[in-house]
Amino acid sequence: MVRSRGLGATAKADPHRWALLSDAHIAADRAKIARGINMAAQLGAVVLDVLSQPQRPAAALVNGDLALNSGETADYETFVSLVAPLRAAQIPLHLALGNHDHRERFWAAVPDDASVARPVTDRQVALVPAERANWFMLDSLDKTNSTPGVLGAAQLAWLARELDAHADKPALVMTHHNPALDPAKVALIDEAALYAVLRPRRQVKAHFFGHSHRWSVTSDESGLHRINLPATAYVFEPDQPSGWVSAQLKPRGMTLQLRCVDPSRREHGETKELTWRS
Repeated sequence: MVRSRGLGATAKADPHRWALLSDAHIAADRAKIARGINMAAQLGAVVLDVLSQPQRPAAALVNGDLALNSGETADYETFVSLVAPLRAAQIPLHLALGNHDHRERFWAAVPDDASVARPVTDRQVALVPAERANWFMLDSLDKTNSTPGVLGAAQLAWLARELDAHADKPALVMTHHNPALDPAKVALIDEAALYAVLRPRRQVKAHFFGHSHRWSVTSDESGLHRINLPATAYVFEPDQPSGWVSAQLKPRGMTLQLRCVDPSRREHGETKELTWRS
């Protein structure tokens, strides 16, 4: 977690509202263009939009691929500078890693995270408690700049233990890698093992992921919600939006609002109402 060091936030914090970001792909050079998009400008626009909301969120969760390609130290330095306004507004940041990140260089560039005790050795995991739910942020980075992701037995065992120890609240689980949207293109190698942990534990209400640079909200046969967070950076398909998601936790569910970088898109402001499975 990157802890806030800022002072004097102007908006009151809503303990039930969360800013969800994914796939920032920041390069050391703020002028860097990829797929026709300036990633730093995109993230800057998202940060400003988060700050423009009537109430600031309890925290911002950034779901991996913070860096452009291979997780260079200077990439993370630029990323930290771009999210500095959130920190100045006293919005805590919780950061996950994706396949374009590099753990050791990330930890070296973000000392707040390097100093945190690790419940799973050599993995960037976190349990982020909230009044109405617990967030479980996992680390699916296997090899930097290699597409598939892996959670591993140790991380899945930790997740199962922590879910059982916190069964009194809804659990929201976040991985960078998406479950298989196309059976021929497996993104998370141990997806079956993950869902063997999630599905029978009815307190688990939703799985959030990124990686595919898509926005979608679906449910599986067990009633588990599956939310594909949009990229803040470029998209792979022109019909997909880039942006972030404002998540409002409710006693028995959640409201998701899509916030597009381009507010003229028809999807901008679209909401999805989720009801937790029993």
